[in-house]
Amino acid sequence: MNKKFKFSAKIGYYYIVGKAKVLHPLLPKKLKNKLPIGWNFHMFWKAFKTGGTRIYNDYYSEMKMPSSFTPKATTNSSFSLSEKDIKFFYENGYVGPFDLISSDEAEKLKSHLTNTILNNESKTWKYEFEDSSGLADELFPDSEKEELTEEYKKKILSHVNKTNRHFDSKELLNIFKKPEIVDRCAQLLGEDLLLWRTDCFEVPGKSPGTPWHQSSNWLLHNMRESVVNPPNNEELFQLTCWIALTDANKVRGCMRVIPGSHKKIYPLIVERETSKTNELYRYDKGTIDFPFENSKEHLIEAKAGQFFLFTERVIHGSVPNSTEKSRWAINSRVGRTNTRFYTKSMLEEGHQISYHKVKNVSLDQWKAILLKGKDTFKYNRL
Repeated sequence: MNKKFKFSAKIGYYYIVGKAKVLHPLLPKKLKNKLPIGWNFHMFWKAFKTGGTRIYNDYYSEMKMPSSFTPKATTNSSFSLSEKDIKFFYENGYVGPFDLISSDEAEKLKSHLTNTILNNESKTWKYEFEDSSGLADELFPDSEKEELTEEYKKKILSHVNKTNRHFDSKELLNIFKKPEIVDRCAQLLGEDLLLWRTDCFEVPGKSPGTPWHQSSNWLLHNMRESVVNPPNNEELFQLTCWIALTDANKVRGCMRVIPGSHKKIYPLIVERETSKTNELYRYDKGTIDFPFENSKEHLIEAKAGQFFLFTERVIHGSVPNSTEKSRWAINSRVGRTNTRFYTKSMLEEGHQISYHKVKNVSLDQWKAILLKGKDTFKYNRL
């Protein structure tokens, strides 16, 4: 039996059992961790008919253009987006950069981040390491799996330590609450906004950039179900605010996007025989099945202290840093209050992040932050 046929038979079984929810309480946890309960039929059928050589690592959907480009909220005129700006966003997947803080303030915040915050372990996350990653192991075969050595664990700790540090720093949190950011997000998303996640990013000097990827719903965490679950996946439901703490330009690791690619989520091309991948990022498990040869990338250069907004539906990454100095940036993810962040089982039983090879990730300390408006939906912990 060849590997493609064997994969199709197995994923078909998992998908059918995953839909039979009445059986789930009777199943062993090891099997439940392999059920793609958050997949739609399109995602399943693509994986099934290709024998696992095309896998979605984000929830498949197509994005609808709005009926008009009128701002969804009124705001301070100095932070307003014109209909032209909003049309540009919907056509290209990003807008900006805009001024936020001075370069001196950016340098001060970077020093606070690197010399204070990141030197202390984050208290937000508690987790255990695991050898098996459930469904992710079935979807992305590895010829040489990285062992859970102490060196590997330190690498993961360093990576996890960069997430959600706004819980540990008022200086960091206050940056993300600034009206320059929040008011512009409101004009694209609406009046009622939550901050649900932040991250810090370093691209060291003389290092490659981040590969192309999409990560709108964050299915990639465990490949079974999405972290982010909006009422309608075809509408814009969240934004990422990307803030440069050092100059980010074409020689120092700036962001790049494929304009228009946000209108559809694309699968990965997966090599089922061998793996030449980086265990740290699940989207490195294959290249995106997108006609890059027919597209033109946009480089988003930003000076220290500037920011831009983008949807992580757009295919994005960063260029290599060919300088001697690190490029530092922070970002926040802002969503509508009617979007469910983390599923009920993730919140109550613990989460799994397969590309970090960790399980039982406790979300007891996690809370979303109300940035603007009201939360009448009452799902997310505030």
